[in-house]
Amino acid sequence: MNRREFMTGMAAGAALPALAAGSACAGARPAVEPTRFKPIEFPGLAPRPDFWKVRPQEIADLCARAAKCSRKEIIAHTPLGHPVYALFYGDFNDAPPQTNWSAGLSSTTWKNYMGDPPPAKQTFLFVAGIHGAEPECVAGAMNLIQMLETGADFRGRADGALLDLISRYRFIVVPCANMDGRAISPDHLRGLGWRDFRAASQGTWKDGSLIGWRGSKSWFPLPLDKVSYPGGYPNADGYNIMHDAAPGHIRTAEARALLRLAERWRVDAVLNGHSYEYAPSVITPSSIDAPEKVVRANAIADRANAAIHAAGLNPRKPKANRPPRGIINLNTMFALASGALALTLECSVSFDRPLKPPKVKPTRTYTFDELMEPVFVTLREYLADGLERPFLVRGDDRVFGD
Repeated sequence: MNRREFMTGMAAGAALPALAAGSACAGARPAVEPTRFKPIEFPGLAPRPDFWKVRPQEIADLCARAAKCSRKEIIAHTPLGHPVYALFYGDFNDAPPQTNWSAGLSSTTWKNYMGDPPPAKQTFLFVAGIHGAEPECVAGAMNLIQMLETGADFRGRADGALLDLISRYRFIVVPCANMDGRAISPDHLRGLGWRDFRAASQGTWKDGSLIGWRGSKSWFPLPLDKVSYPGGYPNADGYNIMHDAAPGHIRTAEARALLRLAERWRVDAVLNGHSYEYAPSVITPSSIDAPEKVVRANAIADRANAAIHAAGLNPRKPKANRPPRGIINLNTMFALASGALALTLECSVSFDRPLKPPKVKPTRTYTFDELMEPVFVTLREYLADGLERPFLVRGDDRVFGD
């Protein structure tokens, strides 16, 4: 099977349910329901610093007052009624594609999807907070928006190099996709142990036992009548948005909106921001994509991980060219929606803990600044790589390559 046959077959099985265009931010928003579960609390958590803004109302307020963006949309509302915002920086005046990526992939010219002329700049999507209990990338996204709006983040720090890189793209940021999970989650989990992190993330059954990272994926949706606390992983209906990736049956408004966003604006690359209980890293891409794209995404992950190591945020020197993983999740669907490269950044929620053997004591606890710093490090490397060589060359007879 050649590359075109491979990609055509993948795309043909991935028809995405239609979603109405993102609503304008003007006008009254629907009332937000009270949370269906009491937010989890951990006595003794350190106060968050002023720059750590991750509460749903803070997110909505910053997005609503953003003025430097060229466009902003509420792309969805969560089951509880929270708005999911997307802010656009750059020129987003192009007409909708006359075809979708699947059909365009099989057409006689890529211009049917990309437009004639195509967008002058590549389009990059940064989405955070798909798992609401993981606030580090949300904090990074909020500080990034503040920097884009004012020139400096909430700490008063500027990053001219990053702002220059972003200016060379059409840049979309979704600061929190899972506002429901964020609403019942702590502002941070810094200093907590492994069990508390898992309880806050994936929740607990009614007998108090952990649902667990793997265990939570045994249900879609999580059976909310059987839990004492659902964790901030799923939305209020119990769906893990990251795994809302069954073609023809996308169940959450949040996932549908993100995929529609990628398709409509011809997204070339995605950074999907998450967190876990280890030192930060960009994880390897899925092997379920065109082989050339897998190689390219793996190389970008290596580059970002080397920069994270050089910044002192991960003491272990990363292994290069790690084997990709045969998984299917929302990143796979981004690739099917617009052909985009998609990578996942895992920040740390608290500390550096060696991977093996299990439950090893942490060797360090990260500061709040260090917890969100991988967002900026990874974005700089990812964006710089795309300027050195386009993420995708969507020419008349090529999808990828120089």
